[in-house]
Amino acid sequence: MSILILSLVCRGTDVTVLDTHEGFTHVFESTFENTEGVKEYIAHPSHVEFVDEFLALAEKMLIMDYKPAATN
Repeated sequence: MSILILSLVCRGTDVTVLDTHEGFTHVFESTFENTEGVKEYIAHPSHVEFVDEFLALAEKMLIMDYKPAATN
């Protein structure tokens, strides 16, 4: 199994000046070594259990998988 490098839950009051948040208030961010780690995480029984419980509470959600790019 690939190593989960970073698991971070951010929460707080939205302070966006522009109305661009689309109503979202919370972020769950996880960073993995590679795409295989993402696949293993998605299929892991603990993650599946969390998703089942979380979906019942969420009004809507946005899921993004992306590869970070270096910036200068």
